[in-house]
Amino acid sequence: MTVPKWIDTHVHVSDRGKDGRTHERLLDDLIDVLDRDGADLRWVISPDANWNRIVKEGPDGVGEAAEFIRALADGAPGRLYGSCLVNPHFPDASLAVMDRCFGEWGFVQLGEMLQYMMDYVMDSDEVEALLRKAVEYDVPVQVHVSTSNSKTGPSSFGTEQLDDLLKAVDRVPEAKYILAHAVGGEKDDPPVVDEYLDRVEARYGTWPDNFWMEIRDFNSPGLRSALARVPPTRLLAGTDWTNRVGPPFPSYGTLFAMESDKKNPYPPRVASMIDLLRNEGATDETLAAIGFTNAAELFRLPAG
Repeated sequence: MTVPKWIDTHVHVSDRGKDGRTHERLLDDLIDVLDRDGADLRWVISPDANWNRIVKEGPDGVGEAAEFIRALADGAPGRLYGSCLVNPHFPDASLAVMDRCFGEWGFVQLGEMLQYMMDYVMDSDEVEALLRKAVEYDVPVQVHVSTSNSKTGPSSFGTEQLDDLLKAVDRVPEAKYILAHAVGGEKDDPPVVDEYLDRVEARYGTWPDNFWMEIRDFNSPGLRSALARVPPTRLLAGTDWTNRVGPPFPSYGTLFAMESDKKNPYPPRVASMIDLLRNEGATDETLAAIGFTNAAELFRLPAG
């Protein structure tokens, strides 16, 4: 039986748990999650939780967070890949870290761009400089777009975040953009993602070739819309998995809001996500594209 290859473009990790405890064996415990799944599973990882606060508070934090991710990726070559978290409020530090991440350390993605959390807008001179640096290194830019399109705390609505992103695209149209975790949630008639797709299509007439969209919840009614309206070569698996609970950490495929495998609406593993795609009519070619090929080509990773 062939083992499916699967790359998740959106995983957040921290060396501290939700309870504040330090994870002494973080790399081993993350590899345990990969091994438990049964698929040939790889992750693109970016900082989470306490690291987001550190990056928000000062320029030194941008470099410290990148070093944290670098150490994990170096410890699991070919299984963990680095994503570079920056803060436009510290432009010099962010540009310098990008040079290290992409010029020396082999990181594959800029992001997640946490504009809602770090109080900036994508449509700004500071962000434009970061986007142009991403073009220089030919890495995609992963940008937060609310999965629920609801306003909670300081967050803006997803449609506002998307409109802001589209203005940034006007500034740097040659960059590659990933709409982070845009497919998800239980809302139907219409699903949340339809609101985003309508906006993109109204502006461009079709799905732009330099846009990719992440699927967070493979059981979401929005999956049907994404498969129907986005080219299959522009869909990615990006589940927003975190290690906030444990160890042992929740199995891969456990939804973002869930804290244990038992609460998940489907058995958390790659095989279940493949079944959910297949149930919506995805062909074998589309399954391979979403699970592996699209991300491998976007990040310029080896095909094997």
